[in-house]
Amino acid sequence: MSLKRPIDYGLLKLNGLINDMINLAEKTLEKSIESVLARVDRIEDVRKMSDELLFMMDEVSELAVQLIARFQPVASDLREIKSAIQVSYDFSRIGRYAANISEIVAMIPESGCDFTSVRELSQIVLEMVEEAGRAYLSKDLKKAEEVRKRDDQVDKFYSENIKYLIQMGGRIDTGCLLSIALILRYLERIADHTCYIADSLSYIITGRKQ
Repeated sequence: MSLKRPIDYGLLKLNGLINDMINLAEKTLEKSIESVLARVDRIEDVRKMSDELLFMMDEVSELAVQLIARFQPVASDLREIKSAIQVSYDFSRIGRYAANISEIVAMIPESGCDFTSVRELSQIVLEMVEEAGRAYLSKDLKKAEEVRKRDDQVDKFYSENIKYLIQMGGRIDTGCLLSIALILRYLERIADHTCYIADSLSYIITGRKQ
Protein backbone atom coordinates (compact mmCIF):
# COMPACT_ATOMS: atom_id res chain seq x y z
CA MET A 1 0.00 0.00 0.00
CA SER A 2 1.34 3.44 -0.96
CA LEU A 3 0.90 5.62 2.12
CA LYS A 4 0.05 8.98 0.56
CA ARG A 5 -2.90 10.06 2.69
CA PRO A 6 -3.26 10.33 6.48
CA ILE A 7 -6.07 7.73 6.46
CA ASP A 8 -3.80 5.21 4.73
CA TYR A 9 -1.84 4.68 7.95
CA GLY A 10 -5.06 3.87 9.79
CA LEU A 11 -6.15 1.46 7.06
CA LEU A 12 -2.75 -0.22 7.20
CA LYS A 13 -3.12 -0.70 10.96
CA LEU A 14 -6.64 -2.02 10.42
CA ASN A 15 -5.36 -4.63 7.97
CA GLY A 16 -2.59 -5.52 10.43
CA LEU A 17 -5.19 -6.29 13.08
CA ILE A 18 -7.19 -8.39 10.64
CA ASN A 19 -4.03 -10.28 9.68
CA ASP A 20 -3.40 -11.05 13.36
CA MET A 21 -6.98 -12.31 13.68
CA ILE A 22 -6.57 -14.54 10.64
CA ASN A 23 -3.47 -16.18 12.10
CA LEU A 24 -5.03 -16.61 15.54
CA ALA A 25 -8.31 -17.97 14.15
CA GLU A 26 -6.39 -20.59 12.19
CA LYS A 27 -4.39 -21.62 15.27
CA THR A 28 -7.51 -21.72 17.44
CA LEU A 29 -9.37 -23.99 15.04
CA GLU A 30 -6.33 -26.23 14.53
CA LYS A 31 -5.87 -26.68 18.27
CA SER A 32 -9.55 -27.46 18.83
CA ILE A 33 -9.60 -30.10 16.08
CA GLU A 34 -6.35 -31.64 17.34
CA SER A 35 -7.80 -31.86 20.85
CA VAL A 36 -10.81 -33.80 19.58
CA LEU A 37 -8.87 -36.17 17.33
CA ALA A 38 -6.31 -36.86 20.09
CA ARG A 39 -9.02 -36.82 22.79
CA VAL A 40 -7.00 -34.36 24.86
CA ASP A 41 -8.62 -31.62 26.94
CA ARG A 42 -7.39 -28.28 25.60
CA ILE A 43 -10.53 -26.31 26.34
CA GLU A 44 -8.83 -23.69 28.52
CA ASP A 45 -6.20 -22.96 25.87
CA VAL A 46 -8.78 -22.73 23.12
CA ARG A 47 -11.06 -20.52 25.21
CA LYS A 48 -8.21 -18.10 25.88
CA MET A 49 -7.50 -17.87 22.17
CA SER A 50 -11.19 -17.40 21.43
CA ASP A 51 -11.38 -14.63 24.05
CA GLU A 52 -8.32 -12.98 22.47
CA LEU A 53 -10.10 -12.95 19.12
CA LEU A 54 -13.06 -11.26 20.79
CA PHE A 55 -10.73 -8.63 22.28
CA MET A 56 -9.12 -8.07 18.88
CA MET A 57 -12.57 -7.64 17.32
CA ASP A 58 -13.20 -4.82 19.80
CA GLU A 59 -9.87 -3.26 18.80
CA VAL A 60 -10.88 -3.33 15.15
CA SER A 61 -14.24 -1.75 15.92
CA GLU A 62 -12.65 0.97 18.03
CA LEU A 63 -10.08 1.83 15.37
CA ALA A 64 -12.77 1.80 12.67
CA VAL A 65 -14.88 4.29 14.63
CA GLN A 66 -11.83 6.52 15.13
CA LEU A 67 -11.06 6.50 11.40
CA ILE A 68 -14.65 7.35 10.50
CA ALA A 69 -14.83 10.15 13.07
CA ARG A 70 -11.44 11.62 12.21
CA PHE A 71 -11.36 11.36 8.42
CA GLN A 72 -15.03 11.04 7.42
CA PRO A 73 -14.08 8.58 4.65
CA VAL A 74 -16.22 8.09 1.57
CA ALA A 75 -16.58 5.45 -1.16
CA SER A 76 -14.01 2.62 -1.11
CA ASP A 77 -12.33 3.73 2.13
CA LEU A 78 -15.62 3.65 3.99
CA ARG A 79 -16.50 0.25 2.50
CA GLU A 80 -13.15 -1.12 3.65
CA ILE A 81 -13.62 0.20 7.17
CA LYS A 82 -17.16 -1.14 7.43
CA SER A 83 -16.05 -4.51 6.04
CA ALA A 84 -13.20 -4.74 8.55
CA ILE A 85 -15.76 -4.54 11.34
CA GLN A 86 -17.79 -7.37 9.77
CA VAL A 87 -14.75 -9.52 9.01
CA SER A 88 -13.40 -9.14 12.54
CA TYR A 89 -16.78 -10.37 13.80
CA ASP A 90 -16.59 -13.38 11.45
CA PHE A 91 -13.15 -14.35 12.76
CA SER A 92 -14.30 -13.94 16.36
CA ARG A 93 -17.21 -16.30 15.59
CA ILE A 94 -14.78 -18.82 14.08
CA GLY A 95 -12.92 -18.69 17.39
CA ARG A 96 -16.15 -19.22 19.30
CA TYR A 97 -17.10 -22.25 17.22
CA ALA A 98 -13.58 -23.61 17.71
CA ALA A 99 -14.12 -23.35 21.47
CA ASN A 100 -17.45 -25.17 21.07
CA ILE A 101 -15.65 -27.97 19.24
CA SER A 102 -13.00 -28.33 21.95
CA GLU A 103 -15.74 -28.64 24.59
CA ILE A 104 -16.96 -31.82 22.87
CA VAL A 105 -13.88 -33.75 24.08
CA ALA A 106 -15.76 -34.40 27.34
CA MET A 107 -18.56 -36.18 25.38
CA ILE A 108 -16.30 -38.65 23.58
CA PRO A 109 -16.64 -42.22 24.95
CA GLU A 110 -13.59 -43.91 26.47
CA SER A 111 -13.52 -46.34 23.57
CA GLY A 112 -13.16 -43.45 21.13
CA CYS A 113 -15.04 -42.67 17.91
CA ASP A 114 -14.49 -42.93 14.18
CA PHE A 115 -13.74 -39.30 13.37
CA THR A 116 -12.91 -39.87 9.70
CA SER A 117 -15.60 -37.44 8.56
CA VAL A 118 -14.46 -34.85 11.09
CA ARG A 119 -10.86 -35.16 9.94
CA GLU A 120 -11.84 -34.76 6.28
CA LEU A 121 -14.19 -31.81 6.75
CA SER A 122 -11.90 -30.00 9.19
CA GLN A 123 -9.09 -30.05 6.63
CA ILE A 124 -11.32 -28.42 4.03
CA VAL A 125 -12.63 -25.81 6.46
CA LEU A 126 -9.16 -24.97 7.80
CA GLU A 127 -8.04 -24.30 4.24
CA MET A 128 -11.13 -22.13 3.67
CA VAL A 129 -10.36 -20.02 6.75
CA GLU A 130 -6.83 -19.40 5.49
CA GLU A 131 -7.91 -18.78 1.89
CA ALA A 132 -10.68 -16.37 2.88
CA GLY A 133 -8.30 -14.40 5.06
CA ARG A 134 -5.58 -14.20 2.42
CA ALA A 135 -8.11 -13.28 -0.27
CA TYR A 136 -9.42 -10.47 1.91
CA LEU A 137 -5.97 -9.03 2.64
CA SER A 138 -4.77 -9.30 -0.97
CA LYS A 139 -8.13 -8.09 -2.32
CA ASP A 140 -8.28 -11.16 -4.58
CA LEU A 141 -11.82 -11.63 -5.86
CA LYS A 142 -10.90 -14.82 -7.71
CA LYS A 143 -9.75 -16.50 -4.49
CA ALA A 144 -12.86 -15.25 -2.73
CA GLU A 145 -15.01 -16.93 -5.37
CA GLU A 146 -13.08 -20.18 -4.88
CA VAL A 147 -13.96 -20.03 -1.18
CA ARG A 148 -17.65 -19.76 -2.07
CA LYS A 149 -17.39 -22.76 -4.40
CA ARG A 150 -15.76 -24.83 -1.66
CA ASP A 151 -18.68 -23.99 0.61
CA ASP A 152 -20.94 -25.94 -1.76
CA GLN A 153 -18.62 -28.91 -1.20
CA VAL A 154 -18.89 -28.44 2.56
CA ASP A 155 -22.68 -28.26 2.45
CA LYS A 156 -22.88 -31.47 0.42
CA PHE A 157 -20.42 -33.27 2.70
CA TYR A 158 -22.30 -32.12 5.80
CA SER A 159 -25.70 -33.17 4.44
CA GLU A 160 -24.50 -36.61 3.35
CA ASN A 161 -22.79 -37.38 6.65
CA ILE A 162 -25.71 -36.22 8.78
CA LYS A 163 -28.00 -38.48 6.75
CA TYR A 164 -25.57 -41.34 7.32
CA LEU A 165 -25.54 -40.74 11.08
CA ILE A 166 -29.35 -40.73 11.15
CA GLN A 167 -29.50 -43.96 9.17
CA MET A 168 -27.00 -45.64 11.49
CA GLY A 169 -29.12 -44.77 14.50
CA GLY A 170 -28.54 -47.14 17.40
CA ARG A 171 -25.65 -48.86 15.62
CA ILE A 172 -23.34 -45.98 16.64
CA ASP A 173 -22.58 -45.11 20.25
CA THR A 174 -24.82 -42.20 21.24
CA GLY A 175 -21.86 -40.21 22.54
CA CYS A 176 -20.05 -40.66 19.23
CA LEU A 177 -23.11 -39.85 17.17
CA LEU A 178 -23.73 -36.59 19.03
CA SER A 179 -20.05 -35.64 19.05
CA ILE A 180 -19.63 -36.15 15.31
CA ALA A 181 -22.91 -34.41 14.45
CA LEU A 182 -22.09 -31.36 16.58
CA ILE A 183 -18.54 -31.00 15.28
CA LEU A 184 -19.69 -31.29 11.67
CA ARG A 185 -22.32 -28.63 12.35
CA TYR A 186 -19.79 -26.24 13.88
CA LEU A 187 -17.44 -26.78 10.95
CA GLU A 188 -20.27 -26.11 8.52
CA ARG A 189 -21.02 -22.83 10.32
CA ILE A 190 -17.35 -21.84 10.21
CA ALA A 191 -17.39 -22.43 6.44
CA ASP A 192 -20.38 -20.10 6.22
CA HIS A 193 -18.38 -17.36 7.92
CA THR A 194 -15.56 -17.75 5.40
CA CYS A 195 -18.17 -17.01 2.72
CA TYR A 196 -19.27 -13.91 4.63
CA ILE A 197 -15.64 -12.79 4.57
CA ALA A 198 -15.57 -13.36 0.81
CA ASP A 199 -18.77 -11.32 0.52
CA SER A 200 -17.14 -8.47 2.47
CA LEU A 201 -14.31 -8.42 -0.05
CA SER A 202 -16.81 -8.23 -2.90
CA TYR A 203 -18.43 -5.28 -1.15
CA ILE A 204 -15.09 -3.45 -0.86
CA ILE A 205 -14.20 -3.95 -4.53
CA THR A 206 -17.57 -3.63 -6.23
CA GLY A 207 -19.83 -1.97 -3.69
CA ARG A 208 -22.10 -5.01 -3.80
CA LYS A 209 -22.28 -8.23 -1.80
CA GLN A 210 -22.81 -11.58 -3.49
